[in-house]
Amino acid sequence: MSSLTKSLHPDEKVKAGKLGANLGKAGIAVAFAFMVVSLWLGSQHGDHWKRFLHAYVIGWAFIAAIPIGMLWLILLHHLTRSRWSVVVRRIAEAITGAFPIVWLAGLGFIVPVLAGNDNLYYWTYLAHAKASAASSPEAQAAWDALARANGSVVHKLGWLDPTFFTIRYLIYGGIFTFISQYFARTSRKQDETGDPALSTRMRVASGPSMIVFALTTSLVAFDVLMSLSPAWYSTIYGVIYWGSSCVAGFSALALFVLGIQRTGRLTHSINEEHYHDIGKWMFSFTFFWAYTAFSQFMLQWYGNMPEETVWYKYRLFGDWQWVSWAILLGYWAFPFVFLMSRWTKRIVPSLVFFAVWQLVFTWLHIYWNAMPSYDWWAKTHEAGGALVSLDLGPLRGPIEYHHVGFSPLDITVWFALCGVLVAGVARNLVGNLIPVKDPVLGLSLGHEQL
Repeated sequence: MSSLTKSLHPDEKVKAGKLGANLGKAGIAVAFAFMVVSLWLGSQHGDHWKRFLHAYVIGWAFIAAIPIGMLWLILLHHLTRSRWSVVVRRIAEAITGAFPIVWLAGLGFIVPVLAGNDNLYYWTYLAHAKASAASSPEAQAAWDALARANGSVVHKLGWLDPTFFTIRYLIYGGIFTFISQYFARTSRKQDETGDPALSTRMRVASGPSMIVFALTTSLVAFDVLMSLSPAWYSTIYGVIYWGSSCVAGFSALALFVLGIQRTGRLTHSINEEHYHDIGKWMFSFTFFWAYTAFSQFMLQWYGNMPEETVWYKYRLFGDWQWVSWAILLGYWAFPFVFLMSRWTKRIVPSLVFFAVWQLVFTWLHIYWNAMPSYDWWAKTHEAGGALVSLDLGPLRGPIEYHHVGFSPLDITVWFALCGVLVAGVARNLVGNLIPVKDPVLGLSLGHEQL
């Protein structure tokens, strides 16, 4: 890295002006239009909004991943006293400023769960069956049959409880919001005072914040996505979600930076050197995601325990095997090979192509994680002398019963929530778009690759 120091170009436009307001209107328009279409499609689906809720969880996990990835960048920036990222840090802070709106949007699936809808999470179905068991002998017999068939899940119902689930969800959002706003406010305060001690304060705070961030990110992944298949578990699942969050976060950062520059702002401050670093992080986390995903697969498949391999069995055979191959080749192999090149990362149109590509495949990866749990297998048990028809939840029954079945709902809900994210980011694009009084801004402006 070069130690060259530069000053802000005298003609540089660093003020956001009306950029945030205009982008926010566009985001709201997209969110409203696609959500109206999604609600209409959901009302026509005839499955008690089950498909809509699954599509909503997938879309929400996608838009939550982007600010999560950028919050990690901000914490790492301060923790390591990074130089190159100073000029893009304010944009990353704007992305993390979307946490309150993203978490508010998540109430679209949280409220139905809390209100008693049991079409999304199988554990809510079990919780309601357990709660109603005392109402009649038939209900008790049905619950006994369910408990015998779901022994590995029943003991988790203390954690997987709709009310407790909602409380945890709100706590996670509060933690992310508090951390992101602390660093954003302190950064903007430095624009006013120029106090270099504020950089030290943020560096000290970044250490414990990183620990809290790691735990919270893992718990979000466990609760929102992994619990869609409550009988299965993986201790590395949260790490995999964090890796894909960083892939999506850096990809989105590249697009936001380019979009801002296309308005005539920051055209002198951010150059191909900084795009190169964004590309290097995209490349790094593409490989990191593949490493952690393979680690999970290898250990569970080699262990050959049915309670673990069942998650992969339904994804490696039948309809889902083609999606698995698409993710392996599209999310890892193809971008890995091309992002390895120095010039792929320095040529902006090329980097933008891979940024869009990785965002699409991040959504597909989350879809692959969640949607196989959509189909529940029904089976008839004899309980108390009577035949009882039971839904035995996700990843049960013949593999042929589980279909990919892409729906327009999957895309319209995703686009609607992307509009929500854009609107959330836009509201934070105010004032200076770079930290103009950061002590090492000059080194960031003069940053050069080796």
